[in-house]
Amino acid sequence: MHKLFFWASILILVMFIVPMSLEACPGCKELDEPINKGFNWSILFLMAMPFTVFGLIGGTVYLHWNGYRLSVIGSRLKKDFLRIRSLLN
Repeated sequence: MHKLFFWASILILVMFIVPMSLEACPGCKELDEPINKGFNWSILFLMAMPFTVFGLIGGTVYLHWNGYRLSVIGSRLKKDFLRIRSLLN
């Protein structure tokens, strides 16, 4: 019984300490405020991060399973570039 009273009194105390008006989100205010722009950019980055991480991991696994090496890819690109350059000249 004492524990229940203790935790109930702590909960009531915290409820009085926390301010009554809390901002829910910056989107509820005017649209031109800097906090809204930051909020929108943070959403954009949060949405893009899984695609970036899985794309990097998937690309690495794909290149690894197919036996590609970055030096091989680079030499192929260089050969293609030189071939295209010679065709243009």
